[in-house]
Amino acid sequence: MNTGLSDAVNLSWKIAQVLQGRIAPAALNSYEQERIGFARQLVATTDRVFQAAVADGAAGRLVRHWLLPHVAPFLTGFAAARRAMFKRLSQIRINDEDSMLSAGRAGDIHGGDRLPWVHDAQHDNFDPLRSMDWQLHVYGVCGAALASQARALDLPVHCLPWTSQAATTDLLRDAAYLVRPDGYVALCLARQESADLSDYATRHGLHFADLERQQRPA
Repeated sequence: MNTGLSDAVNLSWKIAQVLQGRIAPAALNSYEQERIGFARQLVATTDRVFQAAVADGAAGRLVRHWLLPHVAPFLTGFAAARRAMFKRLSQIRINDEDSMLSAGRAGDIHGGDRLPWVHDAQHDNFDPLRSMDWQLHVYGVCGAALASQARALDLPVHCLPWTSQAATTDLLRDAAYLVRPDGYVALCLARQESADLSDYATRHGLHFADLERQQRPA
């Protein structure tokens, strides 16, 4: 189910933006780049587990009567094991670093990684993601040159404070991250390189503004 939902989200926002003229049609090629690897891994893993569970002989009985009922519950009693299982099943560990839409690195975040969650009593960097649109995140101080370039591109900018909680993530202070509609980082700008942002938009035919809204009569 999680795989199907992720497939749908990945493809749907790209189709929508191509139809709206907000990204070049070539972006659709990134769907297979980003999803086929995990799909193959999932099928292979599921097949191995199924074969082990239904196997004849002593090996199959060992899996069915001892490993599954006794070892699996024991392992899930450890917090680290539960976290690893959650990340695996929820698929939040998946990244798209090899995608044609991914570029740059800032801190330990690469283009194609999922945006880390940073939140406290006053701020939550996932709140802006509800727009399901392109946006630029800066954790720290947003420079004038980058802010000016973002305005020229009609790209929303969210400048969030650098907090102790942000410091526990892989984010880099004062770096900028271009976030895709699906919450993944498309471009990392370690030094807020405004020219790189413009080049990325040109390369992928990006129009960040809502063209239909711009063309709608006042």
